Amino acid sequence: MLYFEENLSRYKTIILLILLGILILINMFCFPTFINPFGENTLSETILNSIRIPKTITAICIGISLSACGFMLQQLFKNPLAGPYVLGVSSGASLAVAFLLIGVPSFAFTNLEVFKSLSIAIAGSVGAFSILFIIMTISLKYGYSYILLLLGVIIAQITGALQSLLDYIANPSDLKLFSLWGMGSFGKTTGYDLYLLIAIVCIGFIWTYKLMPPLSVMVLGNDAAKTLGVNTQSISIQILLCTGLLTGIATAFCGPIAFIGMAVPNVAKIVFKTANYQKLLLGTCILGGIMALLCDTISHLPIFSVYLPINVTSSLISGPIIIYILLKK
Repeated sequence: MLYFEENLSRYKTIILLILLGILILINMFCFPTFINPFGENTLSETILNSIRIPKTITAICIGISLSACGFMLQQLFKNPLAGPYVLGVSSGASLAVAFLLIGVPSFAFTNLEVFKSLSIAIAGSVGAFSILFIIMTISLKYGYSYILLLLGVIIAQITGALQSLLDYIANPSDLKLFSLWGMGSFGKTTGYDLYLLIAIVCIGFIWTYKLMPPLSVMVLGNDAAKTLGVNTQSISIQILLCTGLLTGIATAFCGPIAFIGMAVPNVAKIVFKTANYQKLLLGTCILGGIMALLCDTISHLPIFSVYLPINVTSSLISGPIIIYILLKK
């Protein structure tokens, strides 16, 4: 029976990888206009290399980051509705980036791209860390209950109010730039930004993967985990730092992407049906890449006269999944 389940899980993984590969090809060559991969058109090569390949890589990285963060938070808080967007982590990262883009006038005029990329990444991570620290501090007193979801909603409203204040005092050019950023896009990460994103996502994924064995023990309860030799406080802090890093970098470069971090881990649990957290994490990350690419592909469909923001498509796709999970529970 165990051998059958392992083979079934392997087949599901292969099918998902094939689906991921198909979406990668569609994303790079089909929409919004078709590009012949075997042609010798210089303009097509420029569009492919400068826009579509970076956009596809960015989508996969963001899907992996948000899905991995959602998976860790759901296991840590023992709540299937936990996620970086719902808990207000993305809102905290957004506020920090808004303060950098709007509240620091000299930042917009710097010509050093490396400094810009690093500053935005640090700002997003600091904002995410701050919200996660507040949530973790409160959870130590009140436990990992549904009060944290309400707390996340309140935090999102407060940070939203502060962002509105920054919008009010911003000049028109900064306001337009920040508004477009807030809608979410995978197409603005190129050059140094892309290299930094890939590096941080790789580090974050390895870190997350190594946290899975102790996290799977912590699900049994803190007392049982401590009995089995797991330092629950250290693991919780590491999850906090890793989630802040991945959510911060994702939000900083692509804007706040709604619900992917909440919906994908729950879909992975339904698909793979395994208690092995490392296998479940791999499946979650593959599904995260698929979800992000699917959202981006739908955003570029020719039936729409304009490019739809990623926040719109991610909400339309992930929203019904979350409603299903909520009603099921």
